[in-house]
Amino acid sequence: MTAMIHYNANDLKKELLEDTQISEQRPVLICNAHITGLAVARGLGRKGVPVIALDREDRGLAFSSKYVKHRGVCPNPVVAEKAFIQYLMDIGPAFSQKCVLIPSMDEWALSFAKYADQLSEYYIWPFSSYETIEQILDKSQLYERANELGVPVPGYSKLTDSNIHELPNQLSFPMVLKPINKRAFYDAFQEGLFIASDQKEYVEMTKKAKEAGLDLIAQEFVDVQRDGYVTIAVYMDGEQNLRGALAGRRLEIYPPRSGTTCLVESIQAPELTDRAVAVLKDFSYEGIAECEFLYDEKDGEYKLLDINTRPWKWIGLPIHCGVNLPHLLYSYVNGEPYSNLNPKNGVKWIYTNDYKKLKEEKQGLYDGDILEKEEWLEILLNQTDESSKVITAVESQDDPEPAYRLLQNSFSKRSYYCPC
Repeated sequence: MTAMIHYNANDLKKELLEDTQISEQRPVLICNAHITGLAVARGLGRKGVPVIALDREDRGLAFSSKYVKHRGVCPNPVVAEKAFIQYLMDIGPAFSQKCVLIPSMDEWALSFAKYADQLSEYYIWPFSSYETIEQILDKSQLYERANELGVPVPGYSKLTDSNIHELPNQLSFPMVLKPINKRAFYDAFQEGLFIASDQKEYVEMTKKAKEAGLDLIAQEFVDVQRDGYVTIAVYMDGEQNLRGALAGRRLEIYPPRSGTTCLVESIQAPELTDRAVAVLKDFSYEGIAECEFLYDEKDGEYKLLDINTRPWKWIGLPIHCGVNLPHLLYSYVNGEPYSNLNPKNGVKWIYTNDYKKLKEEKQGLYDGDILEKEEWLEILLNQTDESSKVITAVESQDDPEPAYRLLQNSFSKRSYYCPC
């Protein structure tokens, strides 16, 4: 299969107008088109939903998926937000039914939400308002609400010109320095956050962020041991009903300490699910969300670390475990709501590229390989699509082209990097 990728809105619009399925069935538009977008496309496409993928460049893995019907390279909302919205408005007349928008990174979510009224002529924005998303992404507001609900959080403070020199006296080293704008931070530094081990690193890291024009939050470092990272994945409908939920224990991340998940396992965590839902309901949140908790051995508490107000890298795990969050959302929008709160437990999700790098570098939360032989054999034989043990982020016997695209990306002289 040679996927047609369009580099301007008019060509994509023309192709959409010629698609009879798009004219007869409500489509979904996903942004961006890497690992997260690939999982969302597969979760919807395998249910027969027509999927359109947009990204700021043409090497996202979802562009190669057979479950993406149409592909377009669009303006980057980080640097050309109005041009991105105009792009959406230009292709909008091709939809006979309003198209559902599903973002995979914060910049896409914020742009969709910010211009939801304008986009509503052609699109459905099935997530919360711009104001609500901003409040949740603002750690000071998120942590204040969580405290009011009795949900523990780490110590934190937003860095400002007036407190930047005093914070090391308030939060000891090592100290976590987290970005307000996650994607811009990834683009600048190819990692998700800084961890300052001492005063010298703190000065260097805050200087680099300031030079890049990026705001930071200083956060207490919680020395999380094995099994200490737990994430609650949910879909909350427009009436704040919980339609789907899965708990995942993060087993490994790459790069170590400050990277993204490369191995996670589905578990039961009803108490943390209740906490996550309580916080989301307090914001009247609607949409798919990922609520991250970490265990602090100092006080024996799981602390709310972060909430992502959109799909995230390993959303393929709940989909594989029977809680198809994108399809739950799509069905609710179409007036056919259903729920699934009983996922399969003990299933692992792996992004093999990063996991192999981690173990080759002799790093990680666990010494050596923690996958079982049977799990590796299913991965190596490409038999994970129906596995009860493990699912891969990219490789799929049913949809093999994205794995080939990933391989070709690694051979390219032009670097491609996306944390999602």
